[in-house]
Amino acid sequence: MSANFLALGEFRLLVKMARIAQQSVWQPYRWQASSMFPAESAPVVSGPDEQWCPVSVRVYQDELQGYFLNLDTDQPFVFFMVRYPDDNRLSCPTVEEATLSYDEAARWMDSNEEVQTLPMPEGVRSWLSELVAERYKPEPKQRKRPRSFVAPEKREG
Repeated sequence: MSANFLALGEFRLLVKMARIAQQSVWQPYRWQASSMFPAESAPVVSGPDEQWCPVSVRVYQDELQGYFLNLDTDQPFVFFMVRYPDDNRLSCPTVEEATLSYDEAARWMDSNEEVQTLPMPEGVRSWLSELVAERYKPEPKQRKRPRSFVAPEKREG
């Protein structure tokens, strides 16, 4: 986050990480985010094939473009950064962070973090849509003149 961010909201989720069987000699199963609920829901019990992870989702002023890009798709997502203890993919991962920003999720992937997704709940989608509509003003696109039409003495580089 940049130093001049402005937090616009926050909510907590419980994310269910479920063990999914797969036909592989090297990895007989994988862990996948399978559902989420508001953290205020009734307490849930984890078992050997599932683990519930609490996570906070924060919405920031300087991520409005990323929220806009996420909402502009057919299916907006909540993105989760997951990490495995000691890089052991057979152990249940923890959900380290969550975001609604397409840009932030892309930065995580660029940093070689594992990112999993779940469809954004309708209540969160409508709240975020209102927030983005109220606060996000896309910068007008400016046409960049092709270099071949710029006088040689005015060309950069």
